[in-house]
Parts: sequence; structure tokens; C-alpha cells
Amino acid sequence: MHISARVLSPLVAAVLVAGAVTVTPTPAAAGHRPAPTNGFSRSGPWNTKLPRTVPLDPRSAQIVHNIQLDKENNYGTWAINTDTYSTPIFTVDRRTPRTRWTFSDCLGIPEAGPVIADSLAAVPTPPDLFASLGTDAALTIYEPDTDTYWDFWRAEKDAAGHWSACWGGKISHYSRNPGIFPNPLGATATGLPMGAFTIRIDELRRGHIDHAINIATVRTKAGCHSWPATRDDGNTVGEDLPCEGQRFRLDPDFDVDTLLSPAARTIARAMQEYGVIMTDKAGAVVTYAEDPRLEMARNGGVDPYSLLIDPDDIVPDGSEKYLLFYDLPLERLQALPLDYGKPCP
Repeated sequence: MHISARVLSPLVAAVLVAGAVTVTPTPAAAGHRPAPTNGFSRSGPWNTKLPRTVPLDPRSAQIVHNIQLDKENNYGTWAINTDTYSTPIFTVDRRTPRTRWTFSDCLGIPEAGPVIADSLAAVPTPPDLFASLGTDAALTIYEPDTDTYWDFWRAEKDAAGHWSACWGGKISHYSRNPGIFPNPLGATATGLPMGAFTIRIDELRRGHIDHAINIATVRTKAGCHSWPATRDDGNTVGEDLPCEGQRFRLDPDFDVDTLLSPAARTIARAMQEYGVIMTDKAGAVVTYAEDPRLEMARNGGVDPYSLLIDPDDIVPDGSEKYLLFYDLPLERLQALPLDYGKPCP
């Protein structure tokens, strides 16, 4: 993911002139369904199940075909990002020390500083905090005690232990938020919180994911985003390309039980039940799962994904994340119409 100054700067200017754009929380659904794993509103776009019969984008087959081409032309795989180009997820409480972070302005747009200032003003910062590997250096923080969420992009700790970030944002009352940052905040180029869609290790252990997941691909349509995205960094002109924020789902007629990996079966069911949202562009076709290094620090350095993806040790060690979806037919994805599910004004 790359948040470009070209895309962000006009949005920042608009916010400085008009004031921050707010997101109206979606009312909680009736009933006693447990709170979703991601912590956002039960009735938001991430946590609402799709009906079995949904309309499809008129160009669904062509759009999915272009994602297939991105897979074939970029490493030939649909992979899971974990410690690299994903996010660690830190759950903290009100006792966690709060520190003022610095705006690093890595994009050379100093006018963005006032827009993100509140998000950086008092960040709960545990001593073991770290960012993902790779140039995105992303991290996610939940504080259930105060119902607050943060995520950051290009987060960095200096030699003196002080943290900074180039971009990101804070969501107050996140349990009532649908899982959308107020524009132009958020660590992804679409303004969609990483904690809303990132697959958790515990979800794979229990064999159930109760929210939509994400997909990122190499080519996304320039100048196009679909709800729930609030912005985009689309890079390619063409009618048959996915728009960032566009929702997909795995064909519900596909037999998930034919997949070899138990983790793949769990993820595929979530794709059928909740869907898949195009959250960003990337250097390959990828889906994000939680950075395992927090857990590895507690269990002697063992990466939990190896056992979760390949419990029978069929594939070579180290290749599990690249082969997880080898038997999941990407061509069975279906593109839903732009702005599918968007609430009426």
C-alpha cells in the first residue's frame, strides 16, 4: 500500500477548509449476537452477512479475470501477508502509558499535520510495541476500556524510544463505528481500518471468521472507489478493473470442504458468508492476516501459521503462506456492484 501525496493532499486541504468529515455510526443490530471479533459495529459492512442471492457487477467476470492476470503475472500465487505488509494487533487497557507521537511527514505535505494531530496526541504505547515489516510499517491498537481504535502507517520508533507515524488515524466509540475512518484518515489508501478485515490467529484456531476479509491486487481502477472506501490510490485506466472498496464474494456453490488446508476452508467460508473487500493495491494478489510476532514472543519463536495452514506438514516449511490458496479457484470470486450495501442518505 502506498498513500500518495497526489491523492492525500487535496483531501487534507478540503478537511482544513471545511472541517473533518464525520462518519455516522450504524445502529447496532437487534438481538444478542456476540460482538464481532474486529470490535466494530455488528451492522457495519464488515460484520453483516451477505444474502445467498446478491446482484453481481455487470462486468464481474472481466474484473475477476483481471485479478487472475495480476496473480499469474506477479509470483503466480494468491498469498497471505502476515509479518510483512500486514499489521500486528495490540490490545491495551487504560493503564497503558499514553505518549504524544510525532507526525513524520514522509510525503512532504506539512498541511496534513493538523489533520492527524488528534490521532497522535495521546496514543497508548506499550513497551513491546512494534510495526509490521516492509515499507508500510503498519500497526493496529485497540483500547476496549475507552472504546478507541488506532492504526498507523510508516510507524517508527527512534533511538530514544519516541514513536512517529506518517499517517493513520483514531476512531472513538469504535464499537459503534461501521469500520470506516473519517476521510482522509486511516493507514490504508481506502480509509478502511486494518483491524476491521485482518484475519486473526485465534479465528483460524477456532475455525470461524465472523467478518469480511480483504484482498489487494496489483492493478486497481484509477479514480474509482466504492463504499465503504472513502478514497483510493487506483493506478490503472480501464473499465474492467476492480475499484478499491469494491466487494466480492466466493461463489456460494463452491464446495469449501474440497480445500486441503483447514485455514483455507475457514477463510473461504468467510468469503462466502461475509465477502471480500478490495482494500488497497499491492505488489501481488494478497490477503492480510495478523502479524504473528507477538504470539511468537510468547511461545518460543514458533510461527503459528505453519501448523494452522499445513498441520500435516505436506508443503515445504516456509512456503505455507504462499500455497494456502493454491486450490482455491480465484475465478470463482464474484464482483458485486459498486457501493453495494451503502446506506441510503
